[in-house]
Amino acid sequence: MPATLVAEPDLPCFGIPQAEVLFGGGVDRVGAYNHEVGDLVTILCGLLGFGAGETGRWREAAALHDLGKLWIPAGIPLKRGSLDQDEVSIMRDHVVLGYTRLRHHDRLAAEMALYHHENHDGTGYPFGLAGEHIPVSARVVRLCDVYDALRAVRPYKKGMSHEEAMGIILFGDDRIQPGMFDPELLRLFALHHQRFAACLDG
Repeated sequence: MPATLVAEPDLPCFGIPQAEVLFGGGVDRVGAYNHEVGDLVTILCGLLGFGAGETGRWREAAALHDLGKLWIPAGIPLKRGSLDQDEVSIMRDHVVLGYTRLRHHDRLAAEMALYHHENHDGTGYPFGLAGEHIPVSARVVRLCDVYDALRAVRPYKKGMSHEEAMGIILFGDDRIQPGMFDPELLRLFALHHQRFAACLDG
């Protein structure tokens, strides 16, 4: 895993409650705090053999991966319909915006925020990293975040069923391809997909 860009020490127990005190509560419901992705990440952590303490830390950090959306005009993430080119560019800034806030508080959360839109095949952003050059934490969040996004109801879209979301992740569509994801994580998802479904449906 690449060395983190963050040099500051972690603060203990930094999660959504601490972030809300520092940065606000996300009143516009733009998805800056995401318990669901944190919960999904715990599944992969368990399958990867993490201990309880490390799994809990990853869960708290993953729930903050979209923190940067707090500094994006709410009309962009909540827009009904497609974003134009300028809006896409602004929206992509959320990874750096989240990183710059989190780097002083939690290295793992900052790492997830910065890299969670990088794709295994090199087609992601902000750096176009590929494969092992992407931190493992971000590869885990990437898969969980896409699954959650497909399943979630948003002002601009309906939520998909588990079967629909699973099919897109494993076989692709016009926007998402399996090559975006770490192959080992994709294999674990395919083998244990019902646990992901139960996490969001239970």
